[in-house]
Amino acid sequence: MSVVGIIAEYNPLHFGHIHHLNYARDATKAQGVVCVLSSNFVQRGEPAIVSKWVRTQMALSSGADLVLELPSAFSCASAEYFATGAVSILNNLGIIDYLCFGSEEGCVKALEPVAERLACETGTFKEALKDGLKNGLSYAIARQKALEATLINNETASDQLYYDETNINNVINAVSKPNNILGIEYIKALKRLKSTIEPITTKRIGQDYKSLERASSYSSATSIRQYIQEMQTSGLSDHNDTFLQNNMSDVCIKLMLAEFASGRGPVFPECFENILLYAFRTKSISEIRSLPYMEDGLENRLKQAALESTSYHGLVGKVVTKRYPASRIKRILVSMLTGMTGEFLDELKNNGYAQYIRVLGFNETGRGLLSEMKKKARLPIITKPASYNSLDDKLAIKLFEHEVRSTDTYVLGYRNSRHLAGSQEYTYSPIYSK
Repeated sequence: MSVVGIIAEYNPLHFGHIHHLNYARDATKAQGVVCVLSSNFVQRGEPAIVSKWVRTQMALSSGADLVLELPSAFSCASAEYFATGAVSILNNLGIIDYLCFGSEEGCVKALEPVAERLACETGTFKEALKDGLKNGLSYAIARQKALEATLINNETASDQLYYDETNINNVINAVSKPNNILGIEYIKALKRLKSTIEPITTKRIGQDYKSLERASSYSSATSIRQYIQEMQTSGLSDHNDTFLQNNMSDVCIKLMLAEFASGRGPVFPECFENILLYAFRTKSISEIRSLPYMEDGLENRLKQAALESTSYHGLVGKVVTKRYPASRIKRILVSMLTGMTGEFLDELKNNGYAQYIRVLGFNETGRGLLSEMKKKARLPIITKPASYNSLDDKLAIKLFEHEVRSTDTYVLGYRNSRHLAGSQEYTYSPIYSK
């Protein structure tokens, strides 16, 4: 049985995602589609607009057969941690033949040489990266400059490609695009894990990842979220909302609006602004310094910004610079909310990233995949949340307990007080879609 893996956030799931799901199945002739889905906090450092359970239902209604969780430790992390955490889950299942992802480039061959160089960092690369960071560049820009240096010197890892000036510019341009960046990280992770999973990609259609343009169809998830936030006061209805109907399936719209009607969303970063201002005002400098993605001096900048700010956006805006992009600052803020530390993230990295496989939902085909996983998986499989206590690995228990804290935090963003209780992570079982 051929099986293809997908890594996704579905925040929310729109027609571009459905195109990707259909392409993944058709291009690989797969009989099964396994989706590794971001938890309640997502890669850009924000809460998902609706919970992972609703997004699981969206995925199962749109072509996925089995949905697994990407723990928030990885789902709300930099591209390398996000990608490697997700790929490590797929690689440990023992049943995945392909990994299909979207990219601006639309061609794996164009991304593989870059992934190879990043997977096997040369001396020139490391030195150039160090110099870039020392000179105040953000990590992303410093890495681009370091990659350019290796290409100019024609330093190769295992490939024997020669790059002239035009090719170098094309490569650097490709590395600057968000979906390409993730695609390169996926391939890099596969190489470092010596995985047999074959990467394939489809060219992203519709608006760019960060585009706020409201197109007649294939708008970005970013623009859909912004639209929903603007429409909160007037109310949303699936009966007459042309924009949503042009960009999302009827099923996904109904699932999402039902959550809004119940008071479990939409969840936006502003829901946590008072908690964040309090935390950064009252935590010690050493406690702030212990968060991931920190470096000398940033803890003082965050502390001062919290004292001076009166809103979430004000806090972020006072800290952001060319060296510290907004996505990095937002991930630090979520780390404070959920109790993530740099030490814990390093511990996960040094121990293979994924520590267990958490099942969020499945259909009948997914049930068969799950049965096959139980025979071949190299990590423990969690279907009943309470069973995590029986895990043999202390780090796996620690990771799941972080997931509990993340959910306890996330639900504080709900509008209806009836849904704010803690320990909700223990109350959900995998969703079965008939």
